[in-house]
Amino acid sequence: MKIVVTGLGAHCALGENIKTLWDAIERGHSGITPINRFNVGTFDTQLGAVVSCGDYYGTEAQRLLAYGCAAANEALQYAKIVNRDRVALVLGTCNGLLGGELHSVTTDLANALKLGGPAITVSTACASSAHAIGFAADLIRRGVVAFVLAGGVDILSAEVFAGFHSLGLLSKHPCAPFSTNMGTTLGEGAAFILLESEGSAKARGAAPLAEFMGYGFSADAYHDTTPIPSGSGMAKALTAAVGNAGLEPEAIDYLNAHGTGTAANDAAEWRAIQQVFGDAANQLPVSSSKSFLGHAQGAAGVLEAVVTLMAMTHKVVPPTINFTQPRRNAPTDPVAEPKPRPHAIQYAVCANAAFGGVNTALVFGQADGTLRDKREVPRSISLTGTGIVQDGHQVNQFAPRAELRGIDMSARLLASATAVALTDAGVRMQTPDCEGIGLFVGQTRVSPESAEAFDKSIRARGLAHLSASAFARMVCNYATGVCCRLFGLKGPTATLSTGPDSGLTALVLAADHLAWRDDVNHLLAAAVDESDASDHYENGAASVLLKAGEGSASINLTGWALATNCELAAEQALAKASLNREEVVPMAMPGPPTVAGLWAVIAAMDALKAGIKSPFLISNRGEGSVGAAVILGTGSKACDLN
Repeated sequence: MKIVVTGLGAHCALGENIKTLWDAIERGHSGITPINRFNVGTFDTQLGAVVSCGDYYGTEAQRLLAYGCAAANEALQYAKIVNRDRVALVLGTCNGLLGGELHSVTTDLANALKLGGPAITVSTACASSAHAIGFAADLIRRGVVAFVLAGGVDILSAEVFAGFHSLGLLSKHPCAPFSTNMGTTLGEGAAFILLESEGSAKARGAAPLAEFMGYGFSADAYHDTTPIPSGSGMAKALTAAVGNAGLEPEAIDYLNAHGTGTAANDAAEWRAIQQVFGDAANQLPVSSSKSFLGHAQGAAGVLEAVVTLMAMTHKVVPPTINFTQPRRNAPTDPVAEPKPRPHAIQYAVCANAAFGGVNTALVFGQADGTLRDKREVPRSISLTGTGIVQDGHQVNQFAPRAELRGIDMSARLLASATAVALTDAGVRMQTPDCEGIGLFVGQTRVSPESAEAFDKSIRARGLAHLSASAFARMVCNYATGVCCRLFGLKGPTATLSTGPDSGLTALVLAADHLAWRDDVNHLLAAAVDESDASDHYENGAASVLLKAGEGSASINLTGWALATNCELAAEQALAKASLNREEVVPMAMPGPPTVAGLWAVIAAMDALKAGIKSPFLISNRGEGSVGAAVILGTGSKACDLN
């Protein structure tokens, strides 16, 4: 099935819609200006790429929702979507409302837009919206919904500005990727693309802007805030994306780089490009839209994808403006020109990276009608290792004490459960055995412990001197990144939220990823829930190792589904397993809200190991923003996903 883009929408520092954004790029006009929204007088830089009308909103919640609604409504109108009941939302956000429950941002936006489909939040720091696009395409391919709005939104707040400043990442000059003025400029905004199948677009007479051809995810397993210098993590994501698109690297005509302007990121990214494209890298135009947009955090990936799609339409490559002189380890052709350069683009790549060592790459192509080979038969999925913990200190048995210094309770809980699952499956940690394993995590918020430490550092030191280490833990995927680093996990990684039972959603997405892709053979599906003083439950985490193909224990996922609600998800999972409700045993377990679904999965696995032959059905409890269900059984029967 071909996935096409039929709608675009944007609301950012370059303008309130797609037209104003592209007009600014054609004129070589940057959206970076002095910040007036909050006091930046105590910082050594005062620049940001802020939405001009953003100061009119009284609260950050109002601002966030307004940006998202403006961009999403434009994409829906662009695509001429009339019935919104069949539209799902996959939203990427780095911070949402800093420290709050991330899925509430997505559900508020879905309700404001009157969307009837599932709503999924992806929070992988500054790669969030790029991740969202990849997951959205899979929802279309699997027939979950007809249309998906995929994108992201983030706002620039005083706390976020101060946090990046504390890390020494901000430039005194407008962001100038690949050139001698190093450092980034923070931005904000929202953007969305509307995805549907080519058949759907034809049936309703919609003209596709481009084809979404494929994506790749990976983890550095290196550092909380710094990319691995060799660029090997980004190279893995680029290779996976180009392969998923059915292309060879030399077919790519343009690459929109993450290109933050920082010394560490730009050099690592260029090394990755050289590894993947070889000699062709020297002829490949590689520019960074952050020179126009600033670094829009969780919205960065989709805003840069929108710029790329507009460039493809206009047969140009967007430039890297603000360029002074080239630095070492920078692209040979950064398109260092004041305005776009004429250049026909058949295939383009957008790359993004993020705190926690996250890497993503997306591939877009001209909607030319060419169909490339894709996997037509899904692989069976077995479950080979499990871990349940309520005491985060179990990780002390599996990692050196020095590596654990400073990590928060959510990271300890998740790492403990993951280590137990890997050990249960007989996987040796920090060995080549782990390098191909990915990690999908359900989590609804940052660690309450870290949120309190961050607030405390602001109260004690003031914004200008807040704790850099505390800020680095204020991304929802921090715990995921810690696990990857501790155990050497370098496969696809994602952190997502759908409210209660987010862990079950992570399991379904992990199973689907494994079943249909050949670039990964093992994925951990996990969840973590760290309680605070206001919660009425204890801490908890769970992790399950999935394998493509039958495991030695012969416990398999024989059906799984995502849907608008839990009842529909259960019916679809049963249908895919060729079962009815009378043939399965429902399984549920009490526990922390985010984790309970995975605890039930592990309880079902224990029952199957004990000799109970009946298949088990586990579904979420109807309180989240998506329905998720899985069926576990023994034997070799694969899920009928066609």
